[in-house]
Amino acid sequence: MELLQLKYFLMLARTEHVSKTAAALHISQPSLSSTIKKLENELGVPLFIRQGRNIKISPYGAAYLPYVEQIFTALENGQRTLSTLKGNDDRHLALGILSPYIWKDLLRGFSEAHPSIKMDRYSMEGSNHIKALLNGTIDIYLGALNGLDNENLTSKVLYEDDMVLLVNKSHPLAGKRSVDLSECRAEPFINLSKSTNLQQFISTICEAAGFVPDSIMECDYTLRDQMVVENYGVSITTRTSAESVESDQVTALAITRPKKKRILGLVWRKNLVFTPAMKKFHDFACGYFSSAAKAPTKSEPYFSNQKSGAKG
Repeated sequence: MELLQLKYFLMLARTEHVSKTAAALHISQPSLSSTIKKLENELGVPLFIRQGRNIKISPYGAAYLPYVEQIFTALENGQRTLSTLKGNDDRHLALGILSPYIWKDLLRGFSEAHPSIKMDRYSMEGSNHIKALLNGTIDIYLGALNGLDNENLTSKVLYEDDMVLLVNKSHPLAGKRSVDLSECRAEPFINLSKSTNLQQFISTICEAAGFVPDSIMECDYTLRDQMVVENYGVSITTRTSAESVESDQVTALAITRPKKKRILGLVWRKNLVFTPAMKKFHDFACGYFSSAAKAPTKSEPYFSNQKSGAKG
């Protein structure tokens, strides 16, 4: 059994797609298939179920996968330890970021505190961050923790953001400070793309309120806010995002039921040995948001014209 065979198995198990895996490995599809077949022969079990051009990991493969992941995690930890001893891994950090707006002040503060550490930042939506963490493309992910359920990852909560209903000031609900979301089942909603992490969370909130929102448009953050400013519909967003809308024509109502919070924090691969750069960033982020002046506070009222520069 060779390490290369295990590497090919690991990547193919994660994609369940021969051509994509072969392309990522820069090898031919027959070469990939041959290597996997040799590994299966050595183990005496089929690791994948072949269905025409498609493949699916078999029960044997699924049982074997966690042990192979442990092997590569241990190897990577060993490499990190050696790099740390050589002093080469204290100046680089790869971050996956859900929204630059949320984290820009944190990142700026860290850069100022540690100017020698180079940060590579990757914008990520959907489940891309999970793949990037597991394959080592990024060291730490900064984003939403709601719905995070992967036994190979661990996380640290940094702060919680209240969810609000953003409406035009001419809207009948605008005179209220709070709203039961079930009252809004007939409202036209301006939504983000279904693929975004925030919109998926918003959909679960509406489901908990007993309805599917009547989406009249899917767009980005900026256009969503502008559509509410022009009174085309209402939108659900975070308090931080609502406070950044640069208009006095909208107001944000606290959603009292269902009461859901957007939980944001750090995510990294379980059992990963932190490099000095990762440790410095982790500790800096935790300290940064431990201050009430940095994190959104829960006692402040919802205003329509405050600006925090954050979205999502």
